[in-house]
Amino acid sequence: MITEQLKQATRLIKEGKRGQARKLILAEIERDPDNLTTWLWALEVAANEKEKRTIIRKILIIDPLHKGALAYLRNLDERSISADSPERVSPNRLEEISEPPSSKKKSLIAGLLSLAFDWASSLPSGCAWLAIFFGLIVGVFIYTRLNTSFFGLTGTNFNDLVISNSYELISSDERYWEIQFEGIEKTKYLGTVRHAAPIRIQEFAILTHDILVTTGEFSNPDIVNTSVIDHKYFWKSPDVSSPTGSINLIHAVPANKKIFQQLLEIRKWDTVKITGREIFTIKAFQSDETFLGTWTDLGCNTLLVESVTIVKGTEEN
Repeated sequence: MITEQLKQATRLIKEGKRGQARKLILAEIERDPDNLTTWLWALEVAANEKEKRTIIRKILIIDPLHKGALAYLRNLDERSISADSPERVSPNRLEEISEPPSSKKKSLIAGLLSLAFDWASSLPSGCAWLAIFFGLIVGVFIYTRLNTSFFGLTGTNFNDLVISNSYELISSDERYWEIQFEGIEKTKYLGTVRHAAPIRIQEFAILTHDILVTTGEFSNPDIVNTSVIDHKYFWKSPDVSSPTGSINLIHAVPANKKIFQQLLEIRKWDTVKITGREIFTIKAFQSDETFLGTWTDLGCNTLLVESVTIVKGTEEN
């Protein structure tokens, strides 16, 4: 449960005011020592490793099988994670976002639309309507099918996100998401991309991409035809009933801005290696705790993407 005091603390974390956030979180822990959400955010303001271990022990008392806490404890024990790795990236240390502020985005989009309509209105009436209709069709196709952020005008703004170390809680000014992972192990997908497109679902803004990764006969267009519609993949082969190889549609949740930008670089027919943790469900809420829905994939792979490589030459590992 996220209380008003905890919401204020997460806002302070995003602003870099960790000291003030720490005081609010400690007060919230004193008020309700069994609130698991508060303890998860306490990891964000822990002063040192000893304090982190104490917090993790408390989380495991509340939920002995908490996968995020177990993974975090394992990482502490291994002492092999650098400060820039996904598990240790704190919200206030995320990279600077080069995207323009949302207000600038809106004004630029409005300017481009105004320019387009001014041009269309200068045409003869019949041509103008055809131009507008054609432009709308092209615009919808580009917006929904091409792997682009329109030079930062669309897509997830990581400046607005506060991400817990376990990645089980992600919040923005308007919404927050609770993530349940399938396990603590990481999965690697290596193969040929046959589809790469954005996911543009406002309620689940942390989901950014559909990437269809194939191997074997599934990667051969002469043998298997593939398509992705409404975040589901379909395949058809006129000659082979059971193609060899694998086919996986990844619904990507980037671990940070750098990963998001790497996902934007993927193109159809690239060979890629994508690594991350499998996600079981994502629950979305408004900031006032209004429940928006649950994301559960159907035969696909929702993934916290922690590593992206566009493979060149004979690289396979």
